[in-house]
Amino acid sequence: MDLTPVTLTGSIIRLEPLGLHHAAGLLKAAAYDEIWSYLDEPTPQRIEDAEALIRDAENEQANGARLPFATIDVSTGEVIGSISLIDIRQRDRAVEVGWAWLTPGSWRTGASRESVFMLMHHAFETMGTIRVAYKTDSRNVRSQNSILGIGAKQEGIFRSHRILSDGYVRDSIYYSVIEAEWPTVRDRYQAREAAGRLPADR
Repeated sequence: MDLTPVTLTGSIIRLEPLGLHHAAGLLKAAAYDEIWSYLDEPTPQRIEDAEALIRDAENEQANGARLPFATIDVSTGEVIGSISLIDIRQRDRAVEVGWAWLTPGSWRTGASRESVFMLMHHAFETMGTIRVAYKTDSRNVRSQNSILGIGAKQEGIFRSHRILSDGYVRDSIYYSVIEAEWPTVRDRYQAREAAGRLPADR
C-alpha cells in the first residue's frame, strides 16, 4: 500500500499531514473535555501536551502503523481536529480510521462525514486497500450513528475489550467497508452530496 503523506481537500475540510506546526491550532481545538471522554486521553492543557500527541503520531507513522492528519476548516484555515489511518496492515491491505475527533463547534456540520469519506476514498482508490475498519466505544452512540451513516456495516462487539484509565471495562463495536462494497458506498455518498441531501453529522 502507498503510505505517502498527502493533502486531501473537500468542500468543508482539508486534511493535511499532521506536524508540529499544527500544535497551537490543535491545542485550541482540543480544549474541551467532551472530545476526550471516549478517546481515554486527558484533555490537552498546554502546548507541550499537543506536541506530545503529534510526536506520538509521527513515531507511529515512522513505524508504518499510522497516517495522521490535521483537519482544517477550508473557510477559515483553522485547525478543527484530527483523524488518522491506524492499524495499517500492509500484507492484508487493511487499515482502520481512528483517532478521529473534532472541536465541538464543528459537530453536526458535515465535517466529520466528509473527512471519513475522503480517507476511505484515498484508502481504496490510491492506497490499494481492500478493507477499511472502524471501532468505537459501545456507549458512544453519536459515533456509531456517524459510522453507519457513511455506509459501514457493523461486524460485532468485542466484549470487555479494553480497561480504560478510570477502570471502566469498555466494549468496542467494530464496523467495516470492504472493497466490493466501496463503489456503492462512494456512489451513494457522491449522489447525495450533489443533491445537497447529506445529513449533518450526529
